[in-house]
Amino acid sequence: MKYLWALIAIAYALLNIYVGYILFVAGTGARLSQKGIYLQAPPILGGLALAVLAIPLIWNAFRLATSRTP
Repeated sequence: MKYLWALIAIAYALLNIYVGYILFVAGTGARLSQKGIYLQAPPILGGLALAVLAIPLIWNAFRLATSRTP
């Protein structure tokens, strides 16, 4: 059962990283770059935050999968 939870956590983290990438690309795209920093900054910072916050989730999933508890 712990492997299933680890797999779900990894899938969730990868989806967070993907959404972060989409937000980052949208923030650096041609459409928002013409509108100014106030409209460009939230998607860029949100994308980076999603990617960074997925790192502990991946670490915890790895620790769960390698733990010796039954």
